[in-house]
Amino acid sequence: MKRNYDIAVIGAGIGGLTAGALMASKGYSVAVFEAGHVPGGYCTSFRRHGFMFDSCLDAISGWGEDGWLRRVFRKLDIEEKIEMVRLDPLRVDNFAGDKVNVPGSIPELMNLLCGIAPGEKDGILNLLDTMEEIYRIAMSTPPEILYGHYGTRGIIWKYREKTYKELLDEFIANPKARAVMCDRCAFLGLPPSKVSALAMTVMFMAYSSGGGYRIKGGARNLTDALVKALFGNGGELHLNTPVSDVMIEDGKACGVAVPGGKILAKAVIAAADAAAMCRMAGTDSVANKASISFYMVYLGLRGAPEIPDSMGYYPGYDIESTFADVAMDVASPNASLEIINYSGLSPAMAPGGHTSVMLMSKAEYSYSRPWNECRDYEAEKVLSLAEKAIPGITESVVFRETATPLTLEKYTGNLRGAAFGWEQNVSNARISSRTRLPGLFFAGHWTYPGGGIESVAASGLAAAEGAAAVINKEAFN
Repeated sequence: MKRNYDIAVIGAGIGGLTAGALMASKGYSVAVFEAGHVPGGYCTSFRRHGFMFDSCLDAISGWGEDGWLRRVFRKLDIEEKIEMVRLDPLRVDNFAGDKVNVPGSIPELMNLLCGIAPGEKDGILNLLDTMEEIYRIAMSTPPEILYGHYGTRGIIWKYREKTYKELLDEFIANPKARAVMCDRCAFLGLPPSKVSALAMTVMFMAYSSGGGYRIKGGARNLTDALVKALFGNGGELHLNTPVSDVMIEDGKACGVAVPGGKILAKAVIAAADAAAMCRMAGTDSVANKASISFYMVYLGLRGAPEIPDSMGYYPGYDIESTFADVAMDVASPNASLEIINYSGLSPAMAPGGHTSVMLMSKAEYSYSRPWNECRDYEAEKVLSLAEKAIPGITESVVFRETATPLTLEKYTGNLRGAAFGWEQNVSNARISSRTRLPGLFFAGHWTYPGGGIESVAASGLAAAEGAAAVINKEAFN
């Protein structure tokens, strides 16, 4: 390991790897330091007894022509290094037996909703027009301006302090149509009455216009592509190398402290846990609550049950109520459940004649019982809930493993196993990529624009642009 670089990156999640790979591609000397033994953060895969699973991913957005993830891979010239498979349908919503195939295109979504609520056609068209306009502006506006509640007017200003429920209330009333429009609230970890109208709209439209994708062969292939781009341009990745502090000299960030010594750098990009990043910057944490986490049950199934690639199971059309018991009971009568079939689109992720499936339920870090004591008991309950959506799934199980919010916290270092960084509520208070400390930049889902692979890739791009400007006093191209 050298002792002097242009850029030191803390954390090898997608935000950190994106920033590091982009900087290396422009000729900067880059070292990425990761406390864990594998890169990728939440974007990882693992294999057990021949079954492969992504740690906690369903589908990802951002691979459409204008998506942030696609933009990053295009800048790195690695679009062809991974194979993305578009979900068709985008997902299957199962409302207590009433199944709806949700398309990944706006015209088809419009037809679906108008078929569900023909008497509300005008409201549906106006709703989608409004959401499309918000999304169009979002994709051409720096995330910190869009979500930071300054420098915006017009439609962004109108909805900047509204919840997603308040947005929907203006246009549609049909319970089933509203349920379809709220089916991905779990992807941001908040119910319609609390999640930001802007954040939810951008996420929803990213999937509905650009499509939802699964990474062929597992999420680790996306991480591997970024790592190879980093290496291919001379960058370095140091695993099992925690950063204990950011070095400061003459009021500027000038490197990092790692086991065995200090590393000098012209700029530092921190893509780690929020508390650690704020401590390094000498500032208080953002006054916001960490988002919820997840409880996962990974299943190896005998045979090939008819399980959609992506299904959301709900006890009815009231999506709001599915968040009611996340701190008490992950499989309560109110609970919803994500059912993810990995081997449907990537057969190699399961042994021949078998299927790899993950069941994922919203969960709070602080639970009604200690997670280490109840994780197996909760698995039985979640399986019973899955049985309502996929009859016969329980008798097909030949392998089972679980993960809790504590598991996510342990392996990623994220405070309370937060799945989306800070809550994406109406305030949407997050950490800026540009800090008050010259030479220090932040990336990851604790920063703008928020949670999800596409969003953290966007944050990595923003951090790289800031760091390049500090070093060369010019924009990052």
